[in-house]
Formats: sequence, structure tokens, C-alpha cells
Amino acid sequence: MELKYNTIGEITSGRNTGWYVKLINDRANSGGFYIYEFKTPDGNEGFDTWLESEIDVQDFMEESGWRIEWLN
Repeated sequence: MELKYNTIGEITSGRNTGWYVKLINDRANSGGFYIYEFKTPDGNEGFDTWLESEIDVQDFMEESGWRIEWLN
């Protein structure tokens, strides 16, 4: 699966189908990566997950069974 940072994507299958996701490379500040999951594209309701490496991000997405349609 392609990882796109700072881009909103819609989860089209897997856990939280119909929700939106945004990946943030935050190595400069926190030393890792954030995955933001939210119910609507405006991001008003949701949660985040912090992971240490890009491999962890890929594993998280695979375990979630995600297919993502990247917007923009």
C-alpha cells in the first residue's frame, strides 16, 4: 500500500470503513509517525495513533485491512 503523508484518504475497506485517515511524518518533533483517523473529512471527531517507524505504519495499515482512496 502506498503511504501518502499530509494527505487525507477515505478508508474504503477494513476497520472503520467510511472514516478518513491522514498520515503525518513527525520524526523531527516526536521521533515517529502519527496516523489520524476521523469520521468526517473535517477531522472533528476521531483519534490518533503514534508509531515509531514507517514499517510500523505499514504493519498497522495491513493489520487494519485498509484500502484507502487518497483524496487530492
